[in-house]
Amino acid sequence: MGLFTKAKNKPASPLKQMATARISSVYNRIKNMWARWVETRTAAFTKKNWLTAIACLIILMGGYSGYLIMSAFTSEPTAFLKVGSIRRPAHTGNTGDTKIQEFISEGEYKNIERFHRYMDSIARDPMGRKEYDSITKARPGLMDSISQFERYYQQFKEK
Repeated sequence: MGLFTKAKNKPASPLKQMATARISSVYNRIKNMWARWVETRTAAFTKKNWLTAIACLIILMGGYSGYLIMSAFTSEPTAFLKVGSIRRPAHTGNTGDTKIQEFISEGEYKNIERFHRYMDSIARDPMGRKEYDSITKARPGLMDSISQFERYYQQFKEK
């Protein structure tokens, strides 16, 4: 896929074509209604009326533009974006790498071990297998993470 390649025209689905045609027809109907309304309201305008309307429009738009230009030079500057200091999250070090917690409490380990045993027991039970599958489907790497955590804890305990 190149940078300047021509996009391939895929045929639009019939549903999209119908929706586009419907939106286009509604837009054209509203546009025509607006044009007829403006035409009936301005049908009796003389050249003097048109010149007056255009002069009023020019005066209003010119005055507003002048106001914006003058306020840019005379008013206090307002900051739309406030730039503050960026605080580093507590779980990162000076290099930006995530700090690894070196100590895992016995209670945390027991909770995870208890959860692992629970998951193993429902995986073996025919009635619980459905719940196990739904948990592992919703959280695909959960059991791998628990196994890695237990290995990490065992390595940490040996040191």
